[in-house]
Amino acid sequence: MGRAIAAPQTPLQLGLEAFEHQDYDSAIHHFEKAVKSGQALGDAYSYQCLTLLMLNKPQLATHSCQAALAVNSEHPQAHFYQGLAHYRLGQFEAAIAAFDQHLHAHSDDSRAYYNYGLAKFAQGDVAGAIAQYHQALIYAAALSPVEMSNLYNDLGIAYWSNDHLKEAKFALDQAVAMDASDMRAYFNRGCICHHLGEYHAALQNFDQVLTLDPRHAETYFNRGLVQQQMGDTDAARQDYQTASEQFRQQGDLTGAQKAKLRLQQLHKSPVAVG
Repeated sequence: MGRAIAAPQTPLQLGLEAFEHQDYDSAIHHFEKAVKSGQALGDAYSYQCLTLLMLNKPQLATHSCQAALAVNSEHPQAHFYQGLAHYRLGQFEAAIAAFDQHLHAHSDDSRAYYNYGLAKFAQGDVAGAIAQYHQALIYAAALSPVEMSNLYNDLGIAYWSNDHLKEAKFALDQAVAMDASDMRAYFNRGCICHHLGEYHAALQNFDQVLTLDPRHAETYFNRGLVQQQMGDTDAARQDYQTASEQFRQQGDLTGAQKAKLRLQQLHKSPVAVG
């Protein structure tokens, strides 16, 4: 008996395969062919939207999502992708409306709650953001450790914005526990420890950031602040000097000037500046 001949892959299948291999331009090409063929239009438009987001083309992505929803107003992911696109465009109210639509049918989607929280925070609704982040944690089983770390990071920042420093520190402790290589978590936790007056812990966190990224100018600057407040002016001077150099190399003239002013203060008076 001869071997059975496999059926040729459809444009939608080819697009998904290209997407999995992060070949987004090819994926778009295949999804466009799927749309023209009329095959699984809702899915083709929806995946096209997601791929355009990966290509950082949120305006085009919104059009694809609208087309997907015109085909199927209850498409499983189109509202979610539409929310992501609106968020990228700074259209936070529209993003929240899209996430609401998605969560109406998928009330256990942790990623939707998380992005809902990001949109709330961007609007200045810190309490609303915290509530959404906690909803995301309830359904967090589907999240990867890196995603969990990001979620706890943003929860910590939200608590920090509301001056709930102990809650912020606890959230950032969880971020580090989820991903020990998360530089953002160490930096944020270092800042929280500084504000809490836990200077040695702040230094340990800033040291960890610089182990992961020896060119992180803001960390040198913040570590200098802590060193200065602890009375170690020599160490503070070195950190401010390094911060100034790194800011300048990275084209951040405002940061470089900020570090330079601190250096000038040290030269005028060795007394710690509050």
